[in-house]
This record gives sequence, C-alpha cells and structure tokens, in this order.
Amino acid sequence: MGFWGTTFAFCVLEGACAVYINATGIRGANHLKHLLSVTAVTCMWMMWAIIYMAQMYPLVQPVRNKGE
Repeated sequence: MGFWGTTFAFCVLEGACAVYINATGIRGANHLKHLLSVTAVTCMWMMWAIIYMAQMYPLVQPVRNKGE
C-alpha cells in the first residue's frame, strides 16, 4: 500500500469517526467532537506521511561511499 492508498485509508478512518459521532452523543456537543476527531486523524496522517517520506531518499537509490 503506497502513499495514496494509506492517505485514502486515513480518509476512510475520518469518515468512520464522523459516522460514529453522529450516531452517538448529544447533538450540541458533536461540533467539538468532530473538530477533535479531524485534528487527531490529521495529526496521525501527518506523522505517518513525514516518517514515510523521510525513508524514501535512502531507499530509492542508496549510494555507498568508496571508503566503505
């Protein structure tokens, strides 16, 4: 599963959180719950994306030094 596939999975996770929040809870407090769930999923995605992209450079074309 590549970058876009996992990004789609995070979008599905956000949709599942939104459906769960709408199905349960008090109507007045749902706005805060939506905001917190969007923030949590966005932070999880950003952490995953930064770690994923940080590993791309050495894995694409690693170059050994002549001294090694």
